[in-house]
Amino acid sequence: MGGQSTITELTLFMTVILAVVVFVVPRKYILLPYAIGACFVPADQTLMVGELNFQVLRILVVVGMLRLVVRSEVITIRWNRIDRLLLVWFLVGTIVYVIQWRTFGAFITRTGRLVEWLCLYWVFRQTVRSWADLRFAYVALAVCAVGMLPFVAIERATGQNPFALLGRVATYTRLEQYRCQATFPHSIMMGLFWATLVPLFVGFARQQRQHRGLLWAAVAASTFMILSTASSTPILTLVAVAVLLMAFPLRSQTSLAAWGLVAMALVLHIVMKAPVWHLVARVGVVEGSTGWHRFYLIDEAIRHFPEWMLLGTRNTGAWGWGLGDVTNQYILEGVRGGLITLVLFCAILFVGARAVLRLSLQSQDRREAFVAWGAFVTMIAHGISFVGVSYFGQIDMIWYLLLAGMAVAYSQVYEAPRVAPRAIRVAQPQHAS
Repeated sequence: MGGQSTITELTLFMTVILAVVVFVVPRKYILLPYAIGACFVPADQTLMVGELNFQVLRILVVVGMLRLVVRSEVITIRWNRIDRLLLVWFLVGTIVYVIQWRTFGAFITRTGRLVEWLCLYWVFRQTVRSWADLRFAYVALAVCAVGMLPFVAIERATGQNPFALLGRVATYTRLEQYRCQATFPHSIMMGLFWATLVPLFVGFARQQRQHRGLLWAAVAASTFMILSTASSTPILTLVAVAVLLMAFPLRSQTSLAAWGLVAMALVLHIVMKAPVWHLVARVGVVEGSTGWHRFYLIDEAIRHFPEWMLLGTRNTGAWGWGLGDVTNQYILEGVRGGLITLVLFCAILFVGARAVLRLSLQSQDRREAFVAWGAFVTMIAHGISFVGVSYFGQIDMIWYLLLAGMAVAYSQVYEAPRVAPRAIRVAQPQHAS
């Protein structure tokens, strides 16, 4: 899935406007153009400069870095475990991939991705200095959700994508159902983009009155857009989000519940005729779901473990029909970077989720505890999504935005335990302009 196309004049104009906004707005508003760009500019648009290609997100990342340096807004960040894990994951994945392919083209491609990911995370890490900054980003994304709703409604009603004027995006059908995608490279990516934003939309809406109506409207808009994708993975992720948010009063039992799920999986693996991961093939909420393909991919990845465990593998297509499309982020990490890259990726998920869970348990204010719980649910939502898809396009932006927030939470929990219980209060944000 995915691809690139030459940038259109209209998209280039929008990109220039957003780049100017990134450079000139006060620091507290710097995340606004990133939110707008992620929602309203197609991700597959590419500006070629010689042999180098710059997608819209890359352009905004470069401008963001220049802005922070030129305007002397760079702060010294005390690295914590999440920062170090991310850096090692980036570097190890790149090194293993280059060794695997041993071509100059692979070096250029992977190095470009490394720079993009590192710089994107660095810009967000410099910008998200508190939960007030993260809240502002989510309010901006809430505005975008409400603003995108009528366009998706038109797409759902007519089968015509209003954003086709901006690029290669279209509307596809499956079994006579429109699969809306708006500006996103695939309907699943659009659905997961909004599904993984819902937990903190709800969390921030319940925390304080300011923007409460807007955030709840964004939840409703997100739900409509998720259903409009006619895709099982986003819908199931949204269901999981709803269940986990309702489990907030039981958050102190999270560890017990996790071990219980592990035990249940082991028991099912023993008593079932098929392996426990065959359950993926049986889960589907829309007609025509490809759960069997996802099971088949997991099954073959396990069978071919010796092939990819050290340095990954170049071609999963040889594993079976249709398996060249790796629709599982965990498996993609393994086939690109070997077992060590996969382990590092899982460690990032675990450490980030544990940090915000502890922040929720430590908080003395119930509303603040719920915000932290929303961040925990968001991490779990991404973890669930990774089983059914590998990320590409605009969703990368909110993924690294979340990781920057997790790094802030980690510092609050483990490096300043005395203030951690009140660390997510955002009623009086402190911004440098």
